[in-house]
Amino acid sequence: MVAVLTGKPPRFPLVQYFVTRPITTRTIYRESPLSDCGVFEGIITHPRYQTEIIAILKKMWHLTQDFESRHRTTHFDQHPLIPFHEEPRHPYKTPLLTLPLLSSCHNPTHAHVLETLTVASSIYTLTLSCPSIDFPSPQNSASFSQLCSAFGKSSHEEFWERYPGVLLWVLLVGTAAARGREEAAFWMFYMARVGYFSNAEGWLMGSAAVTRFLRIQGLKREGFSGDASMFGTRVQGGEG
Repeated sequence: MVAVLTGKPPRFPLVQYFVTRPITTRTIYRESPLSDCGVFEGIITHPRYQTEIIAILKKMWHLTQDFESRHRTTHFDQHPLIPFHEEPRHPYKTPLLTLPLLSSCHNPTHAHVLETLTVASSIYTLTLSCPSIDFPSPQNSASFSQLCSAFGKSSHEEFWERYPGVLLWVLLVGTAAARGREEAAFWMFYMARVGYFSNAEGWLMGSAAVTRFLRIQGLKREGFSGDASMFGTRVQGGEG
């Protein structure tokens, strides 16, 4: 979480986990713009905006693929394998939090889930498409404010519980864009509470998504460093 917020490399080495016993099938889906599979049809359901939501997620998934392809990278890095033992759990439900000073909206005519995904995709698209723009850049300020408002009003929605992979992607985008802002504490706290999954399958997929997002941030840093080096070279050449 600290690496996502600060945009700096992780301070601890990344490891790859494997499951030590079969995973049970659940009616919770973890596909997202950061997952391996980009097929959302037949998985994503929504009473009013299913087509629009699927279109946004597919577009963001392809954007992730294109970004990695341009930088000639892959998210299947080899890290040390550590067994993941799933311990017995007691069923409980933790209600989702809402953004400070913002109350949830229960008006069925409002489309705050769709609005959340729309503004998150706007930040993600601009950041991955423009080499000079990062998640917390001023160009994303308006979209970030809209993201805070829309997500705060939709945080009670069952959609986020059914699709935790999509929720994690939104939290990663929001946390990265919150760098240097007063809302940063909320996004980090929210991701710590609900952005990780307690069962083995969810934990593994969540960790893979976070690792992939960190790699995207790393590629952005490399791009900024390269641009700065080229600029310094041009300045020195001009002075000569």
